[in-house]
Amino acid sequence: MKKTIKIIVYVLATISITSCAIANKTYLPDGTLGHSISCDGSAVGMNVCFEKAGEICGTRGYKLLNREGQVIYSGVYLREQGVSQFGAFNSKSILIKCN
Repeated sequence: MKKTIKIIVYVLATISITSCAIANKTYLPDGTLGHSISCDGSAVGMNVCFEKAGEICGTRGYKLLNREGQVIYSGVYLREQGVSQFGAFNSKSILIKCN
């Protein structure tokens, strides 16, 4: 029973990690409609952005206009406890235009 629960938790965690793409409609300089897609998080690959682009544009396909990615480091130091906590946030995004 414990093993089954672990498998279910693992599957749910995997699903939640792999479906983290957010798309927003945007207008491009020429006035046409584009889509800005972000897939943030260190556990999420750039492929999640491209999969979302495929969902948005379907069989028409899309043109990749821009691709960005960066790692943002943050740190917290708690003087009273003498504890340092550092982390990184991985930010990735693409800008597309459907064909």
